[in-house]
Amino acid sequence: MINKIEIQKEQALNAIKNGEFDKSITTSKEMVLIVLTQDWCPQWQALKTWLYDSTDVKADIDVYELEYNTTDYFEEFKTFKEEQLGNSEIPYLRFYRNGALIEETNYISKDRFTEIIGQ
Repeated sequence: MINKIEIQKEQALNAIKNGEFDKSITTSKEMVLIVLTQDWCPQWQALKTWLYDSTDVKADIDVYELEYNTTDYFEEFKTFKEEQLGNSEIPYLRFYRNGALIEETNYISKDRFTEIIGQ
């Protein structure tokens, strides 16, 4: 089951301050995906078409999503993502298993997604 969760402003600002997302996010399930993107991105739009409609996904995964260009802290978050996290492309996906970062990528296929989550 894929659980879609919006990253809240406080959570995003906390990540900027601490250099990483809080354990309450990265350990909310055994498998967690954080998606950092901008709403206009064609690859994000394509990814969304299958990500939240993956009824064949058996894993229980929390997907935290932030379309940071729609926020009032856009520049601050973009700088954090590009300089601290080291990724200037969108969408930017961070996979965690049991709280540990196991994979960083940008756009992926559904097959690669299921491979990463261990399905």
